Amino acid sequence: MLKKLLIFSLISTSLSYGFINVEPPVIGEKEGLSGETSIGAKYSSGNSDSSSVGLAGKAEYNEKEWLMYLIASYAYGESNDIKDTDDGMVHFRYVHHIANTSYDYELFVQTEFNEFQSIKQRDIAGANIRRKFDLSFDKFYAGLGLFYSYMEPDTVSSLDPIYRRIRMNSYISFLKKINKNFSITYLGYYQPNVEDFSDYRISQILQFNTSITDDIILGFDINHAYNATPYHEIEKNDIRSTINLRYKFK
Repeated sequence: MLKKLLIFSLISTSLSYGFINVEPPVIGEKEGLSGETSIGAKYSSGNSDSSSVGLAGKAEYNEKEWLMYLIASYAYGESNDIKDTDDGMVHFRYVHHIANTSYDYELFVQTEFNEFQSIKQRDIAGANIRRKFDLSFDKFYAGLGLFYSYMEPDTVSSLDPIYRRIRMNSYISFLKKINKNFSITYLGYYQPNVEDFSDYRISQILQFNTSITDDIILGFDINHAYNATPYHEIEKNDIRSTINLRYKFK
């Protein structure tokens, strides 16, 4: 009954502010299909009324030598009845183990939009090599690669042109279990333009996860994004935090 209620609430909520667990996926850890959905909301009133609601989902298929996953999310928010958040993203990734090594290769594509960063469309496609490290974490990976980025503003002008860039892609991702019910996950990217390293993007998510049951997790997420060369009159920094409820399925 609980499973049906959760699925119904996720389907009936068309807006999102939740995040998916960014724990690094491990090839062969759990074969077959698995996934996760996340729903979150926040509301404040007084001198300023603001609200946001959200939905995100992930589906992963895992074999002994490879895995692939698809993530989709959408966020919407208002402040004093004026829309101030409207963005979404779809990401697909294929990861394959390189035999007899600690390395995997990754292929990925992504499309996204963000009305309040004046991004009508941003599409990327690229490849990474990632390595597993045996450190004092339950999981720790670092990756390095390249991707092509196409970014189009809401209104094309001399101040806000279409950008076509090749960027380096470097990241670290880890999981640290504090106890059986509480864990910390982190995913951080540094993505400079290969032709101009002063043009770079940073994206990072820090998550605190508390297990309520085997399938339900309460999460507190801090998401930070920095773009050194945003579109005209757009802030370089974007910071969000949210409390969300995640449901895992197998």
